[in-house]
Amino acid sequence: MYNLDGKVTIITGAASGIGKETALHFAREHVRLILMDKNEELLEQTAQEIVGFAERPDCIQFDITKEAQVRQAVERVVDQYQKIDILVNCAGVSTMQWSWELTEEEWDFNMDVNAKGCWLICKYVVPHMIRERKGRIVLTASMGGKQGAPLLAHYCASKFAVVGLTESIAKEVAPYNITVNAVCPGYVKTPMQDREVVWEAKLRGIDDPEKVREEYVTLTPLGRLSVPADIAKGILFLASDQAEFMTGETVKISGGQL
Repeated sequence: MYNLDGKVTIITGAASGIGKETALHFAREHVRLILMDKNEELLEQTAQEIVGFAERPDCIQFDITKEAQVRQAVERVVDQYQKIDILVNCAGVSTMQWSWELTEEEWDFNMDVNAKGCWLICKYVVPHMIRERKGRIVLTASMGGKQGAPLLAHYCASKFAVVGLTESIAKEVAPYNITVNAVCPGYVKTPMQDREVVWEAKLRGIDDPEKVREEYVTLTPLGRLSVPADIAKGILFLASDQAEFMTGETVKISGGQL
């Protein structure tokens, strides 16, 4: 459907959640898949799931906040495949706290992974796409990159940064036939959300974390939480030639909440 056979594709944050599901979707399109994440054990689990129905992907353990590691990971891909056709950045983190209670460590953690990491992986991939005069980049922002939310000032700031990066880099690389878009997921049922509902319940004085999740459903017009596959399908579309005239877009996949 998407004609991605053989496309050299990097997916970061592929060990769990949206990144893992995106890796599974791309594997079904017969791309040359390179998975990257900090968690080597979970990354290997993703690779093993793919082996059940597609060619085994390459796996690279790295810390997306460390410039030298990002550079080395990208160079390793180019050394092996001579090019990069698609970059999907799903690496992301969250914590929750009232803005006036935030620590510097929490602020830096969210900004370093969500914003700085996004910039770093683009920094080292883009020159190779420019050389080939083509490429597709899909970044993962958030509903929190479109509107602020209580307990998530630092997280939203980092995701607003991703939206700004998307729009800016898209304009820079458009002359080279490179598109840069982002997805903005809403409430997605992932291990990250499992942690967040516990944090939010505690901070808001709610006795049962599942009551927080029920609120999420109520706030979503389509009446359910999204699942990683909902987001992966949007990413797959943006990475394909089906979206060849879309760039600088931040596509909302929120079940109607945004």
